[in-house]
Amino acid sequence: MILEKRTILVVDDEPVNLELILSLLGCEFNVLYASNGERGIELTKEHQPDLVIMDWEMPVMNGIDAVAQLKQSAETVDIPIVISTGIMTESNDLKTALEMGAVDFLAKPFNPIEFKARVGSALKLSDSYRQIKKQKFEIEELALKEQTLLRDNLESKTRELSSAAMFDFQKNELLSKLLDEIGRLNSVTNQMYAPEIKKISRDIKSFLDLDKSWTNFKVHFEEVNPSYLEQLMAQYPDLTNNEHKICAYLKIGLNNKEIALLTNVESASVRRALNRLKKKLNLGPEDDLRRFIKHF
Repeated sequence: MILEKRTILVVDDEPVNLELILSLLGCEFNVLYASNGERGIELTKEHQPDLVIMDWEMPVMNGIDAVAQLKQSAETVDIPIVISTGIMTESNDLKTALEMGAVDFLAKPFNPIEFKARVGSALKLSDSYRQIKKQKFEIEELALKEQTLLRDNLESKTRELSSAAMFDFQKNELLSKLLDEIGRLNSVTNQMYAPEIKKISRDIKSFLDLDKSWTNFKVHFEEVNPSYLEQLMAQYPDLTNNEHKICAYLKIGLNNKEIALLTNVESASVRRALNRLKKKLNLGPEDDLRRFIKHF
């Protein structure tokens, strides 16, 4: 397998320094060249080299200012930069270069062994940066996929929960109508079949057990929204059992009519209950109760 050559950008206003660096690097690298810091910034952004060797003193823009700008840009912040200079060689100069963001410091004239060692070290750092960025990207991708799967799973379970609640709603609506019809039938027949009708009514009412419906719903609701009701009760201890039910129904997106049938009250009663609930939750007139419950 042929390995792709790594790229080094040399930023120096002296062509003789470029020639020396080329001779030291040999044919192992692609070498780009810029004669001042401003052009060096442009080439770094354009080519994303593995390493930049930056001279300190140059016309148009010096190396230290160029390093500072490159380290302020998200595009180039992770590209290692080695400062080279034949003038600024004191300890304070090294300190300044490192504080600006350079990873190393090369004094001119170059010592071939030192040059190769420092360039090799900087390239290893470049490889580490890129590997870390790649792994970070992969982790973020996996985390995003996991979040998407969890959200889709939660949405699917919420839809199932809403469907189950709606089934109860439709069942209760049908049974309520059936009880009304049986009552009218009892009246029309002058209670001729009163014992039988009474038994049928009793059986229907046993199916129309709102407490049992709520208990079943609550079990499934807490599977989808663990600790939701528990946290709601802990934060708002004054809420009634009926208000807990309303909060749960709002959480899965049921409207007022559906809540009314599930709680066996009129729609107007639900509106009043929602207003009371809003006050108990310390929400202002401009606050959206449904949004609050959805994101609680």
